[in-house]
Amino acid sequence: MTEDTPLSETASRRLHAIPGLTVAHGPEAREVERDFGGLVVGRAHAVARPEHVDALCALVELARAESVALTPRTLGYSQSGQAVPQGGIGVDMRAFGGITIDPARAIARCGAAVSWRQLLAATSAHGLAPAVMPFNLELSVGGTLSAGGIGSTSHQRGFAVSSVESFTAVTGAGEQVVAGPQDRREVYDAVLGGLGQFGFLCEVELRLRPLGRTTRTHCLLYDDLATMIADERRIMAEPWCVHLEGFASAALQGVRRGPQGRRVPFARWFGGLHVSMEFDDDAPSVDPLHGLHHREVLHVEDSDSVEYASRYDLRFEFMRATGAWQQVHPWLECTLPADAATALLPELIPTLPVFLGDGHRVMPVADVPRPAFVMLPVAPIVGLAILPVGVPAPFQPIALDALRRAHDALLGIGGKRYLSGWLFEPDDAAWRAHYGARYDDWRRAKALLDPSGILRSVLTSPR
Repeated sequence: MTEDTPLSETASRRLHAIPGLTVAHGPEAREVERDFGGLVVGRAHAVARPEHVDALCALVELARAESVALTPRTLGYSQSGQAVPQGGIGVDMRAFGGITIDPARAIARCGAAVSWRQLLAATSAHGLAPAVMPFNLELSVGGTLSAGGIGSTSHQRGFAVSSVESFTAVTGAGEQVVAGPQDRREVYDAVLGGLGQFGFLCEVELRLRPLGRTTRTHCLLYDDLATMIADERRIMAEPWCVHLEGFASAALQGVRRGPQGRRVPFARWFGGLHVSMEFDDDAPSVDPLHGLHHREVLHVEDSDSVEYASRYDLRFEFMRATGAWQQVHPWLECTLPADAATALLPELIPTLPVFLGDGHRVMPVADVPRPAFVMLPVAPIVGLAILPVGVPAPFQPIALDALRRAHDALLGIGGKRYLSGWLFEPDDAAWRAHYGARYDDWRRAKALLDPSGILRSVLTSPR
């Protein structure tokens, strides 16, 4: 069946007969034809909601027999079509919930559809937290791990996939598998960070870290990004430094003539650094600012650590209240060699349109053991995230043109894109460049774990 061909009568009848599977068509199916990014539109002939692993295995068996494409999805927070079907069936994984905490082992076991907010609420009751969490706590655990997962603790702990102890998945071959770093490594390497191309992540065991009751944050201002990045690298390995976030912050300075002679807004760019420690009763007896080169300390505050984890809720509330949530979100995230980034970013960031915002993240990322196909550049590593709250339709061409130039420049210095927000429709040459020496292994993993090629999306379909 081609992507434009509706389900056959036989396939539809078999689909509706699977026990533990709810199937929807029409308006409900159209809801999965977009994602948070809003940049692409797909097609879904149906949405299937498996209630358990047996129903999911039966769905995969049917899809293989009938040559029907399947696209895994929880909440659809991807930006460039990772969770958007291009024909076939969208697979709604939201029934895969449940949380169990083993405080003695510092392990959480949860379903793929559990949100990070739900998981933190369960772990914090035991004085524990996920090792790495995204800034939006409403993201699902499974969706995050399908891309990698990055947060304010990544300077020491890398991507969230590096904290996976084990997981249960159903591969595109229909096999239910328990995998981990020491068990079924070929599945572990492919499914984590695999964009749903290799299997359905159903349940996961995550290693946890101790959570202090109080988070103390120093907010620092820098005259330039290069100095800020150097200070990030200086303190990222300090054991007291639990959270580390850098920002490119703009002070608007009016308008000036742009490259085409038209006047455009321009800004003076500064660096902002948030450095946080955690503690229960007494703060660590260290000076967190010793040896740093900031211009001034803007603010210091103590927060409840669970409340601190949700500090970006206001941003998302603002997006919904103003209508920015319904606009497109061309988010560009990339990891970069730190030395090259230090040279490039002070020149690149001022070329971005001011309407893309002024809170671009510039944060170090630790190079820790991880699944083989989660690609990072040569260490030391800096992550860049350009995350506009929303781009109105008239400004979309300008935004995409600027981001295309940024994309090319970042990859030109050896950067590796964070895949859930890969703009500009990657073709085989782009995937080959991204995976480099591991490209052939990546292709072999696809043939092994999804031999019928049923796991596809707008982002990952052949072009």
